Amino acid sequence: MPLPLILPAVPSPPQSADIVLVSAVAASQPGLGGQTMALAEPGLGSIAPADSAAAGAVSWRGVSQLSPLLLATDDGSEPLVAEPATIPLDPAESPTEGREGTVDVDSQPLDPAPAEPESGEFANPQPENSEPASSELEDTDVPGETELPAAGVGSILLRADRQEFEPLRQIVTATGDVLVQFGTGQLAADRLWANLVNRHLRAEGNVFFNRNNQIIEGETATYNLLQGAGTITESRGELEVSTLEDDFSTDSAGLGQGANLPLDYRLQSQPSISQATSPGGIGLATGDSRLLVGTEQGTIERLRFEAGQLSFDADGWYAEQVRLTNDPFSPPELEFRANSVRLTPLNEVEEELVFENPRLVFNQGLSIPLFRNRFILTRGQLPAEALNPLPTGIGIDGRDRGGLYVEAPIPLNIAGPLNLTIAPQFFVSRWLGDSNYNIADPANFGLAARVDGPVGPRTQITGALSLAGFDLANFSERLRASFRARQLLGTHRLNLEYSYRDRLFNGSLGFQDVQNTIGALLESPVIALGNSGIDLTYQVSGQYVTANTDRADLLDPGEGIGLTSLFRFQSSANFTRNFLLWQGQPLPATPTEGLRYSPRPLVPNLVLGVGLRGGATYYTSNDLQETLETRVVLAGQLGRLRRRTFDYTQFNIGFSRTLIGGDTSPFLFDRTVDQNVLSGGIIQQLYGPFLAGFQTSLNVDSGRIIDSNLIFEYRRRAYGLLLTYSPTQETGFLGFRISGFDWEGRTAPFDSPPDTPSDVIVQ
Repeated sequence: MPLPLILPAVPSPPQSADIVLVSAVAASQPGLGGQTMALAEPGLGSIAPADSAAAGAVSWRGVSQLSPLLLATDDGSEPLVAEPATIPLDPAESPTEGREGTVDVDSQPLDPAPAEPESGEFANPQPENSEPASSELEDTDVPGETELPAAGVGSILLRADRQEFEPLRQIVTATGDVLVQFGTGQLAADRLWANLVNRHLRAEGNVFFNRNNQIIEGETATYNLLQGAGTITESRGELEVSTLEDDFSTDSAGLGQGANLPLDYRLQSQPSISQATSPGGIGLATGDSRLLVGTEQGTIERLRFEAGQLSFDADGWYAEQVRLTNDPFSPPELEFRANSVRLTPLNEVEEELVFENPRLVFNQGLSIPLFRNRFILTRGQLPAEALNPLPTGIGIDGRDRGGLYVEAPIPLNIAGPLNLTIAPQFFVSRWLGDSNYNIADPANFGLAARVDGPVGPRTQITGALSLAGFDLANFSERLRASFRARQLLGTHRLNLEYSYRDRLFNGSLGFQDVQNTIGALLESPVIALGNSGIDLTYQVSGQYVTANTDRADLLDPGEGIGLTSLFRFQSSANFTRNFLLWQGQPLPATPTEGLRYSPRPLVPNLVLGVGLRGGATYYTSNDLQETLETRVVLAGQLGRLRRRTFDYTQFNIGFSRTLIGGDTSPFLFDRTVDQNVLSGGIIQQLYGPFLAGFQTSLNVDSGRIIDSNLIFEYRRRAYGLLLTYSPTQETGFLGFRISGFDWEGRTAPFDSPPDTPSDVIVQ
């Protein structure tokens, strides 16, 4: 609905000044579609509707509220200034499209009786003793549009099918395909009112707001050009998380670059979402999160949102009745909902994010509350734990923690680029067993901590600490710690490492403790050997190691197994080559086909992989362990995970043989004992998103199982749950995956029905 008409007090008869407005029909230039108007600060700039079909002008005499107007045509011709005529015109008639001719208006007051001015953003009475505006006109030569400087906010350009200007109130009314461009922002709507005095805009109907990387739709919008503050009702759109604060900031440094953006950029004309990809996601687990997302672990950079009202200003932004999702399709499989959200900058790199009643909603049904409502964003990144629906992490560790345990990671705010997280732990199995239900036993409680982050453009540090029990009598047997600094050297990576009681799994020998180690490791990138298809990786290392040995010459008399300290130098090279034996075609990337139960369309295939690995390790005990290992693996996947039952099978079977080597290492943690190993595994869809499988390996010579893992997965496009358990190692975890997506085009409202026709394509 248009705003109500608000008239200011009628001033005394003003002095005369010539002001010329050009009215026009719709522009014929492709892509511009309507009138183009440049708005400028009163007294400092001008107003100029410009159109290639301008046929005439109206000369208003005696209006002192306005500064002179600059005229230009879309074809780049000289400004149009017509001679005054003597045809009377009712002051209530505003210049409209299609009006031709030149009219001279006598400067008489509208009403001899004074009136009190009405307040409001669109009521601007004329100040007393105002000076008459200059009648000089400046020339411009800007083809297709008029762009004028405006004090404090840069250039402002307005285009619409119909524009009306109210001289007394300094208000422009635009209707029909309206587009305003200001600096790095654009505002499109069906109707718009612009107050030229306080630089305030109000838009209604099919509102689209664009500021740098942020695109927001809504029913109504208000925006103050001077303050960079605005409010959008019934809003929905997309958020680029990493640039959110910069895009909504009020820094005017870039506001003068609006001319670099195309004026005819129409947000409404964007096609439906297309070319969406999943670059990776977030894995949340007590174990190795790479099992959840593979090597594509990253952050969620892009989100869709809907809100009852969204407001932003210099102090941050605020939204009510918020719904967020990482899913580009509707209805979303995973939603984050909150009654309100507030983002407030704290310093140059951190923002405070506060939620009211946060919760996760799965498949538009199951709702799980989140117990944390305040987070600190560092450089626009939301902590991965913010979207974890599990109140605690769940893990299994039969060696250190007695079996089942739970933990609650808590990120701590520290100055600088490092991230610190501590996780109090409770050992459920130890409480039920060894402590005989004694909840106060300190052995039932533990702690894990982790710190990581960049300390330079090419340097990363990582530290970890684990205390598997607060019973101080066994402190030395409960504590494990490690520290690593990684430095990029060209394409290689140098690791400086220290660890205390590191735990390593060595095949048939099981877990082995390395009491202390300090040293350096240089790793190569993957190197393609010409066009052969062979990939090469290599590494060299040197450490001083204290670990268990069973060598009598390295132990005190009478000891069977004990600690010894030696320098250890190792080099190794690994060659791999994969042969694609067969590959099928993926299904179309739609929510009902290729993306029904997967973040990416699955490609049926059959691959044969071969490898050769050689290495040599020298110890200062004058021992040398040499190895040369060959391996062959056949792996593949069948089906596309579209149908509800048995539409996907992933499998692998492999064999490795050690051609050269033996158990010549003085240590137990790196001794080669498994000469011939057979491995295999399978994951099978059972019903819908439910999958199950196993992975195992065994020593062919002894028939002993080296390792085995049971796998249970609930797989969805936007999220997934994974449960693994190794009876051999007595370890396992329950993990939660959130997929990240990237896409182009417009997305549908959250509550759109699943069968809504769509041209959604994901690649």
